[in-house]
Amino acid sequence: IALVQKYTSYGRIVIACGSNSTAVQLAGINVKKYVCSCYVVSGFLASIAGMFIASRTQTASSTLGKGGELDAIAACVIGGASLAGGKGNVVKAVIGALIIALISNIMNLKGVPAYPQEIVKGCIIIAAVLLQIATDRSESAV
Repeated sequence: IALVQKYTSYGRIVIACGSNSTAVQLAGINVKKYVCSCYVVSGFLASIAGMFIASRTQTASSTLGKGGELDAIAACVIGGASLAGGKGNVVKAVIGALIIALISNIMNLKGVPAYPQEIVKGCIIIAAVLLQIATDRSESAV
C-alpha cells in the first residue's frame, strides 16, 4: 500500500482528494470515482482482516472487532495523519499501530482493566492532536 501511495498516480490523486477535493475537481479529476474506489479497497481489506481474525479466534461473531476503531484512530494520529484529512503516510500509520499495540500489551501485562485502557488511549489521541496543532501553527508561522 505504501508503494501505491508513493509511486503511482492513483495514490497521489487519493492523497490530493483528501487534502483539497475542490482543487482536484477543478483540475478535471473525478473525485467521486476516487473516493468510491477508496471505500471499495477499504472494505475489501477489512473483509480480509475479518477472515484472519475469525480464523485466529475460531469464531465468527458480529462483535469481534468491537472497540477496534479507537485503536485505528489512535494509530493513525500517532503516526502523524491529520484528522482533517490530506496528510499522512502508510508507514507512519503502521508505526503508530505498533506503538498502540505495545502500550496495550504493557497495560495488559500490568493488569490494567479495560475501561482505564480506553481512557489512556483517548488521552494519547488528545495529546497527539494537540501536538499536531502546535506543530502546524509553528510551521505556518515560518
